[in-house]
Amino acid sequence: MKPSRCPGLYFWRALTCVLALLLLLLQFTTLSLLTASTSVLLISHAGSHGKGFCKALKVTVAKRCRRWVGCPEVLCEVDHGETIHHKRKGATPSRTFVLLLRDPRDVVTSLHKKGHQSCSSRFDCSVQRIRSVANWTEAQHREYSNQPEAFILFFEEAASDLHETLHSLAGLLGMDLSSATDEESGAWRNATKHGKICQTRSEYPAWIGSYVSTVMREELSQDLWNRWASCNVTWTPAPCHHQAVLEVHEGLHGDVCRWPGGGQTCPVPCRDSQDMPDMRRCVMGNESCRAAHIEDRWRDQFVPNTLTPRVMHTFYEPTTNDAREHPRKQTLASWEYHWRRAGWHTRVLGLDDAKKSAFYKQLLVRLNRIPLGPNPAYEKMCYLRYLAMAEAGGGWMSDYDTLPMQLLATSGLMDKGRFTVLQGHVPALMSGSQEEWRRMSVLLTESAILMTRQTPMPRLVSDMHAMAGLVNKSGLKNKSFDALTSYNWVADATTYVRPDSECGDFRSFHLAIHVSHASLTEGLGLPMEEVEARRPTIMKETMERFWSCIG
Repeated sequence: MKPSRCPGLYFWRALTCVLALLLLLLQFTTLSLLTASTSVLLISHAGSHGKGFCKALKVTVAKRCRRWVGCPEVLCEVDHGETIHHKRKGATPSRTFVLLLRDPRDVVTSLHKKGHQSCSSRFDCSVQRIRSVANWTEAQHREYSNQPEAFILFFEEAASDLHETLHSLAGLLGMDLSSATDEESGAWRNATKHGKICQTRSEYPAWIGSYVSTVMREELSQDLWNRWASCNVTWTPAPCHHQAVLEVHEGLHGDVCRWPGGGQTCPVPCRDSQDMPDMRRCVMGNESCRAAHIEDRWRDQFVPNTLTPRVMHTFYEPTTNDAREHPRKQTLASWEYHWRRAGWHTRVLGLDDAKKSAFYKQLLVRLNRIPLGPNPAYEKMCYLRYLAMAEAGGGWMSDYDTLPMQLLATSGLMDKGRFTVLQGHVPALMSGSQEEWRRMSVLLTESAILMTRQTPMPRLVSDMHAMAGLVNKSGLKNKSFDALTSYNWVADATTYVRPDSECGDFRSFHLAIHVSHASLTEGLGLPMEEVEARRPTIMKETMERFWSCIG
């Protein structure tokens, strides 16, 4: 007979197992308690002083959390806007969000102060980055504004009313923040003390302030824009160059800008009238120029460019077996870079665009009646670019050696869409509706054909000569007809390309600068055969000097 086993042995084994399970459960519970029960993620864009706010939030949580376990963990994320981030998961019981937002115009200014590599000046940086920063601001606000476990922290409110900011934040954190300690208040004040507010009004040139404000308004919802609308800037050019003095006149003469040497020019946005050749008369529309009305006239002349908004066109048709083709392409690349840098999209048109027009073959027949000099293929392309622009939808066009100065990418079409040439009769920068470009392609050839009746007949009638005929009316059958609008708002680069050029010239009002062959031979004394090769470098140096002088 086998001996019976001790029944107490099973009891002690079972008890040991239960105690082991209880010990494991206790360890798990302890680890859970020692781990933060919630986390707070502070999200900001670079340039919003997010690190300072992160430090202030951590100080506040550390001071106000009385439990030794389960305190919220403060996490911080600074977005530089240069990479695409995966969409964050929504708020959960274990995570809440604090979204720090600042006026995008002040953000982009701070980016330069932080040494953003692509910016040569703070205003250059503002122009380049404003759209992406405003877009980021709108997207983040839209994502988090309707989440119950998210708090929108506005930089300006924290700077102006810290008590109210902490009171609003208290509900999200579940803490009493009614009486902040000196350490807490100091941390929050430090977060905003180096961040200026409304810099567009206090530090920006008005034309750049106007541009970044317009772009920001395009990207933001109305509610978000209203929050920063008080810092909006509008711009009207100064009527006279910084070296000239405005003279106010009565009668038909109109107001003029008087230069130190005694000469005079018309104030912006007035123009010379061709109706009274014996007396210089500055007009605004059909009336004498009056400086008191300049601001209203400047704003009223622009109409929306609905077909090609924010696009600067040029025309370029490659040549074969020409050693100058490579430097010309470098010039074209420089043209694209600097217009994009100023906020524009660029589009290069060519012969194929002109061929789309039903008027193309008829225009070729007309061109056969016009003397085109020793390089007829090139001169023919110059005439065809107007037709190409009509097929592209009209809008803005510049020569590929013309670079932006104060021409805003948000600008509509000038003179209510009427064809406008901005360097006298030189077609370096032009604006017009689609129909106006189509009309001009016909009118220029008519002007050129009329010039062939001169004695002796000229050997070359370029599109610039034909344009001069339209401006001074020598190329018009009806001399009482104004074929177009002409201003002198494009700078000739002659003085600007010189190393000793003055910053005052760069700051004076010009929409663009024309780095022509003539300006380089006259301004720098370059032999004509060296111009093509050296122009791309000179264009770059000139634009760097421009942004340096501005900012």
